[in-house]
Amino acid sequence: MYIFKHRQKLRKKRIYSKAQMSVFWIMGLVMFIALVAGLFVYNDLRTAKIKEGAKNDLSSQAEEIEKFVNDCIRKEAFEGLKRLGQTGGYLEIPKIISFKGTGYWYLDEVNIQPILNQTQERLLEHISANVPKCVDDERIKELGFAVQKGAIKTTIEFGNADVTVKIEYPIRLEREKFTKDFSGFFNSFDIRYRAVFEAATEVNERLFDADFDIKNPLKKLDYLKSLEFDVSYKSPETDVMVFTVTDKKSILPTNELYTFSFAARLGTSDLKKFIDLQDNSATNPVFLPYTIYSVDKKAQLDISSGTTISLEGQPVKAISVEQAYPNEVTTKDVPVYKKNDKIMQKQDIIYVIDNPIYTFEPSGILFNKHQKLALYYEDEIKASKGVGILMGKNGFWIPIPSKHEPEQKRVFASILGFTEFTAVNCASQKLKTTIAEHFFEPAPPCFIFGALSIIAVLAVVVTLIGGGPVLFGLFGGPTAAEGGIISAIGQGFISGSEAIGIGGITFGATAATVGTVLTGLTLVTIAGSILGATTDVFYEKSPENCETFYPVCDQNINIEKELKDGTGDCIPDSGARVAAGAPANVCAQVKKCDSLSKFFCKPCSVKCSAQFY
Repeated sequence: MYIFKHRQKLRKKRIYSKAQMSVFWIMGLVMFIALVAGLFVYNDLRTAKIKEGAKNDLSSQAEEIEKFVNDCIRKEAFEGLKRLGQTGGYLEIPKIISFKGTGYWYLDEVNIQPILNQTQERLLEHISANVPKCVDDERIKELGFAVQKGAIKTTIEFGNADVTVKIEYPIRLEREKFTKDFSGFFNSFDIRYRAVFEAATEVNERLFDADFDIKNPLKKLDYLKSLEFDVSYKSPETDVMVFTVTDKKSILPTNELYTFSFAARLGTSDLKKFIDLQDNSATNPVFLPYTIYSVDKKAQLDISSGTTISLEGQPVKAISVEQAYPNEVTTKDVPVYKKNDKIMQKQDIIYVIDNPIYTFEPSGILFNKHQKLALYYEDEIKASKGVGILMGKNGFWIPIPSKHEPEQKRVFASILGFTEFTAVNCASQKLKTTIAEHFFEPAPPCFIFGALSIIAVLAVVVTLIGGGPVLFGLFGGPTAAEGGIISAIGQGFISGSEAIGIGGITFGATAATVGTVLTGLTLVTIAGSILGATTDVFYEKSPENCETFYPVCDQNINIEKELKDGTGDCIPDSGARVAAGAPANVCAQVKKCDSLSKFFCKPCSVKCSAQFY
C-alpha cells in the first residue's frame, strides 16, 4: 500500500514535472516567437526609418541641386547684364564696330545704336545658351542622381527700377525609387537697366544735334544729374570718344555702381539717304510739313505744306541727300576786270571748303515755292567773319542770298530747287578782287575844235612877229590904208628909230597891231570855249562802267580808286555794305578830263577795284 502510494506520488511528481517542463517549453517558445517577431518588427521599423531617412536625404540633395541650378541662372543673368553695360548693349561685339572692349553707337555720322529690345534678346540668348552649360550633369551624377532636362524657356523684363528673369527649365532627378521634378525659376536684380539705356541714348542722340560742340560734348545733358546719372567721357584717340553713364541707384553685389559705356567715332560719312515722297508729287501737294535731314543732320531742308515737287514737270518718287568733303571748289572763267563794255580779264575763283558739301538729288528738281534750307557748322572761330551758302555743281559755284545766325551756329537760305550746297566760312577765304574801269577817249569833233584853237594861237604869234598881211590875206586881205599902215609897221620894225620918229604913222601902226592881237585872242577864246563845252558834254554824259560780283557773306567792302588825267567817281565808294550772295556792282564813272587833256584831246580814265570775300 505504501509502495503503491509512493509510486503514485512519484508518478504524480513525474507528471507534475513534465507539466512544469511543458509550461517552460511553451513559455520559451512564446518568448522565442515574440523575440523573432520583435526582431522582424525592429528590422522593419529600422528599415523603414532608414528608408525614410534616405528619402529625406535625397530630397535635401535634390533641393540643393535645385538651388544650384537657380544660382547658375542668377550668375549667368548677372554676368550678361554687366557685360551689356561694358560693351554698349552687345555681348559679342562685331569686329567692324568694336573699339577697345566696347561697341560704337555713333560711327562716322551714322547712328548704329542697338535698340533696347535687341539688347534684351542678346541677354535672353546668353542665359538660354549658358545655363544648360552651367548646370553640370557630372556634378549631379556624383550625388547618385540620374538627370533629365527639358527645353529652356527664358523671359526677361526690363522694369523701371529692376530687371526680372523668369525661366522655365524642366529638370527631373531620379535615384532608385526617388523622383524629383522642378522647372520654374525667378530672379530679380536691382539694376535700372532700362533707365540707364535711355540715358545713354540721350547722350548718343546729342552727337547728332546740328549744333553739337565737340569741345563741350556734354552740353545740354545736365538734366541727367537730376535723374541720378553721372555722364563722363574720354578721348583715347583723336577722332574717338567713349561715353560712360553711371547709375547711382543701381548697386551691384560687388558694391559697385552699374555703368554703361559706348564709343563714338567722329569721322565723316559718304552714305546716301533716301526719302520717299507723296504720290503724284508734281500735282499732289504736301499735306503736313516735314524736314529732310542729311546723314549727319547738319543739312536740314524744311518742306512746307502745300508744296509740289516736280522734275521737268513730272512727279518725283524720292529725294536723296549725301555729303562729300573736298578741300576746295572752283568756279572757272569768272570775269574780274571790265574796261567800258569789254571784259579784259577772267580767272578761276577758288573757294576753301571747311564744311561738307550736300548733294540733293535728283538735280534739277523744282518746288512750286521757296523752301528753307539750313546748314549747321561746328567751328565758331572760322565763322568769326561770317558764314554764307555756296551753290553749284560741276565747276560752277556761286554764293546765294543767305542769313547767318551765329548764336545757332547755322546759315540758311530759300531755295527753289536742287543742286549742291555747302556752308562757307569767310575767314577761310582769300580776298578776291574785281575791277571796273571807265576809259574815256574823245570823239572826232574834239580834233576839229582843237585845230581851230591851234590856228588862233598861231594867228597871235605870227601877228606879233610881223606876219599880219599873211594872216589878213587868209581872212580876205587888208584895205589900202591898212596895207599902208602894215607896210609902215614893217619898215618901222626894220629901220628902228625912223619908224618911231614919225608920230602919226607910229600911232596907226600901234593901233593896227593891238587890233590884230585882240582878234587872235578872240579866236582862241571862242575855240577854247567851244572845245571845252563840247568835251564837257561828252564827259558828263558818258555811260557808267560796272562789274558785278557776288560776296559770300555780309561784309563791308574796300574800294580803291585810280585816276588818270581827269576826275571821276567809284560807285559805291569805299566802306559800302554788301549782302551775302546778293549781286553787287562796282562802277567807274569818268567825270572830266583835265584841261591839258581836253586841249590836246587826250583820253582819261578812272579805275575802281573792289575787294571782298
